[in-house]
Amino acid sequence: ESKIDQYKQIHAAHKYGDTSIKNLRYLRPQVQILKPKTIIDFGCGQSKLIDVLSVSVGAQGTRSDPAIPKYSKQPKGKHDLLINVDVLEHGPVDQLDDVVGQMASLCEEAIIVIDTREAKAILPNGENAHCTVRSHDWWGDYLSKHFKRLEPIRVTRKSRAAFRTWSLNSKQSMSIKLMTISEKTKYILKRLFGIKGHK
Repeated sequence: ESKIDQYKQIHAAHKYGDTSIKNLRYLRPQVQILKPKTIIDFGCGQSKLIDVLSVSVGAQGTRSDPAIPKYSKQPKGKHDLLINVDVLEHGPVDQLDDVVGQMASLCEEAIIVIDTREAKAILPNGENAHCTVRSHDWWGDYLSKHFKRLEPIRVTRKSRAAFRTWSLNSKQSMSIKLMTISEKTKYILKRLFGIKGHK
C-alpha cells in the first residue's frame, strides 16, 4: 500500500490532520501582511486553517489533500500563497522533489512548516507517520533548491522548521511582531476563559 492509501484509511476512520490551526496565532500575521487574493492549503488534512485565514484577509481559499476524496482533485493554476503545515515530513525522501516541485509551481509565495521529530501517530502498516525526520538546517537547505527566497519564521514549537518565501521591510517586521503579540494575547484569554473557536 502507498502512503496515500495509509492516510486515506486514517482520515476515513479518525479525526486526523487538524493541528495546523494551532499555528494560527503565528501564521495569520504573516498572511495579513502579504494580503493574498488566493490561498491554497496544500495537504490540508481536516484542518480549518484555510477557512479562518481566507476570512481574515478576504481571500479565496482552496483545499488540497490526496488522502481526502473531496479535496483530492489535482490543483491547477497559480495561487498568491500556498500554505503547507506538517505535511512534508510524512512523505518519503525520494518523493520530495516531485511534491515540493509541484508546490512551487502552484504559488507565488509559500509558508511551509515541517515537524523535525518522530510522530506519536503510527500508520496502519506499523510505521511511524513521520518518515522523513531531518533537522531545521537540512530542510532549509533542501527547500532553498526549490524556492528563490527562504526566511525562518516562528511557530508554536521549536521542533518545527518553518519558513516563508518572501522578505519584509522594517515596518512590516514591526507590524508582524505587534500583530503576533495581539494574537497571542487573544489566544491566552480564550484559553483562560474557555472560549472555543478561531476568529
